[in-house]
Order: sequence, then structure tokens, then C-alpha cells
Amino acid sequence: MLTKKMRWLIAMLMALAMVAAACGGNDDEGDADAPAPAPAPATEAPAEPEPEPEPEAPAEAPEEEPEAPAEAPEEEEPEFQPAPTEEPEPEIELTATWRGVTADTITIGVTYLDIDQLVELGFSPATWGDQELVIQALTDDINERGGINGRRVEVLMDKYNPIGATEAEAACLRLTEDNEVFAILFGFLGPAEVANTCIVGTQETVLVGGTITPERLAEARAPWVNERVTRAVSTGALFTLLEAEGMLEGRSIAVVADLSAAAQLEEVAGLLREHGVEPVLEISTSSQVADLIAQNQEWAALSERIRAAGTDTILLVGNVSAGISNAALNGLEVDIWATDASGLGSNIGANVEPEDARGVITVGAMTGSQIYETDPRFQECLEAVTSRHPDVEIKHPDTLEEGEPLWFTSLSGHCRFFQLFELLATAAGPILTHETFAEAIANIGEFSIAGQPYASLGPDKLSSNDSFQLLEQDPDRGARGELVPIGPMRDATP
Repeated sequence: MLTKKMRWLIAMLMALAMVAAACGGNDDEGDADAPAPAPAPATEAPAEPEPEPEPEAPAEAPEEEPEAPAEAPEEEEPEFQPAPTEEPEPEIELTATWRGVTADTITIGVTYLDIDQLVELGFSPATWGDQELVIQALTDDINERGGINGRRVEVLMDKYNPIGATEAEAACLRLTEDNEVFAILFGFLGPAEVANTCIVGTQETVLVGGTITPERLAEARAPWVNERVTRAVSTGALFTLLEAEGMLEGRSIAVVADLSAAAQLEEVAGLLREHGVEPVLEISTSSQVADLIAQNQEWAALSERIRAAGTDTILLVGNVSAGISNAALNGLEVDIWATDASGLGSNIGANVEPEDARGVITVGAMTGSQIYETDPRFQECLEAVTSRHPDVEIKHPDTLEEGEPLWFTSLSGHCRFFQLFELLATAAGPILTHETFAEAIANIGEFSIAGQPYASLGPDKLSSNDSFQLLEQDPDRGARGELVPIGPMRDATP
């Protein structure tokens, strides 16, 4: 591909050739614009002389070879004049441009899940390894590559328990008020999601992560993007792919939303209707995720309603653990589909028997196996960690024994957050502010990050993922099961 400088040089040479052709005309022709010579004055014609006798013709001389015309001297080519070198654009002197941005540094916060506590409570099968080690290695990698537009990244880390918002809100205030970071990566998940508005709303701080909903976005006073899709987008993709495979026709579907997703029940049912299927039931549960006894009691009654409605498929919206375990517990012979892949694969709840989740269908981006084996963007992050910590073994997710740390889960997640932030902060330029960061979001277009071969952002698109494929839970893979592709990957870029 021609560089800008090469294209300019070629253009200059062509212009010089055209000028030379215009100025190098034939000298024998004279000046076309010069006036014609004036006619000579008339004179009297002289008398004709007497004719003289014709002389005898001389003897014929031998015919001489005509002289060859002298070769025209070769025109000297004009001496090549190189095009003047392009003046480099003056460098912008780096200064402090925003809270958390100095002439030399960009300070960011990274929140991360207290996985040890989730393991104790039975919500995760294993820890995620040393998350702080992963986060620091990814930060060091950016800095050793020159930082972001010449500034080093400084990172502050804060752990939170996602069951409830108390710890998350405290972490938000420590990072934004006490340390005045420019941005926070990861944000808060699960029941702690409500604390994301502390970051982008009350504290007016950039957030790369969390879960964006229209209600929370309305409270935002700072740029907010994440690396996942909204439930509406993933659900629409699920129905589109199921329809393409001929799996929607003739289904009797009960739509069941857990407490965390109750607000999206009507929207999901509406999307199903748009694909030509009328739900036989639309139900939201009211028990907390952590209250297993209440969940089981509620699902015992709910299962009878599902059976009486002639349901052959349950569509679970939100957390899937209660629906999967109780469908088996109550003997429901139904197919199970899920709008959210986050509670499947290796992240399936500890209270769920892996065999009970066999065949559950959802939609998602690349699987852990696909990422580990084929994704070059993930390999960049893997190299960043293992080159600095050769003693750390980040195993293929399908080779883990039960209880082994899920280093891969931690690395692949944090990798996406760091790559997305670096991409946008770089595009924002040396004058890094909320305004330039928002402009980068609006104009960045298509790109790829770890786990997302197809991704994009835009003025009205704040979730990066555009990569979708149908996935099915296989309990025979990995320690407690993995999601395996059952359809092609599709690019859903608008």
C-alpha cells in the first residue's frame, strides 16, 4: 500500500513531467503568437533578356551516396530534483488534560470479583488464579510498548463481592474520590451492577465494563462502553440463528426470567413474537440467586404451570442455575434455551449437576477453546503474562481438572477490557478528555479484541461484540462442562 508520502512524491513527479512537456515544444516552428512579416514594396519588372543557347550536357558523373543527415544531439535529461521532504506535524506537548491524566501518566482503576468468596458460597467451581498478577502484567505490557500516546498507565486495583452492592459502591468511591482515576475497567457484575451508576453517574468517571441498560445509561454523565452485548441484542441473535436452523417453528415456549432479569421479560417475549412464536407462558421469579431454598420452593409450583401449559421448551432469561437444576428436580421433559451464556460453560453454578445442563442451547461469541486455540488477540495477552511470569501455567480450559484455578477465565476477561480501553484511549489522541474519549467511541468503527473477531462501536452502539454462534452445553468437556459450537460464527456488525 502506498504511504501518504509516496503518493505525494509520485504526484510531484507527474506534475514536473507535465510542465516539461508543455515547455519543450519544437524550436523550428517559431512562436505561433508572433506577428507575420510585412510584405515587400512593389517594383517595376525588368525586360526579359535574349535567350542564350543551351550548353551541352556534361558527361554524367558517378552518382554519389547521399550524406546521412547528422544525428540530432541527444537531449539531456533534466537533473532529477527530489521532492521536498514533508514537514512533520509538530508534536503536541503532553500536559495534564483531565482528572487522572497528567503529562506523563494515565491512572486507571480495575475492579475484580472476589472469586474466593463466590467459591465458598458455591457460585463458582474454582478461583480465577491471581487476578492482580494478570492485571499488572497487562498494564506492564502496555507501558513496555510505549504506553498510550506517550503516557504510562498506572493501575489501582479493588476487589468486590458481587452479592449485593455495598462493597461495590465502596470500591467505586475509593477509586474515584480518593484516587481520582480517569477510567475504571471491569466495573461491577451480578447484583452489584447497580453500583456502575456510581462510576458513570455520581462520580462522572469513564467506565469500560459492567452491564449497560437503558435505565442506567440515562444516569451516565461520562462515557460508558463494554465488551459484551445487551440482553436484547443477544436474544435477538439467538432467535435469528434458531430460526435459520429451523428450530423455532412449532415450538411451545415458556419464557421464565429470574429476579435480576424481570425487567426484560416483556422485551424478550416481544422479540419472540417478532419471530413468529407466541409464548405459552411469561413468568418472572422473585427469589434471590443466593437463596436456594426459596428458589426450589418457587420452582416446584412453577413447574406445574409449565407442565400444564404443554410446554416443550423453556427459555431462561438471566441467571440459568435455578431453572436448569429445578427442571431436572421436578422432572420437566423440556428443551432449555438461555438468553445469557455467562452462567454456562465452565461458569455453571456449583449447585447445578453438570449432566442436568446437557444440551442447553444459548448464543455467544467464541468459546474458551476457540479463543485459546485460534485467537491471535488473546495470544497477545497470554504472552504478556507468561513472558513475565513463566512459573504461571495458564491451561487450556478443556484440560482443567475439577477445582483447578480458572486462570484462562480471568485472563481472557481482563484482556478484553484492557484492549478495548487501549484502543479507545489511543484513538482519543494526546489530549485525553471525556470529550475526546467519546469521539473515539463514536468514530472507531470495526475492530477485533480477544474473543471477538467481529466487534464495533459507534454513536448509538456502546457494546462491542458482533460475533454470534449457537452454542450447546456439553458436560463431558472440561471439569464441569463447556459450551460447544453447533452453528457458524456470524458477523452482526450493523
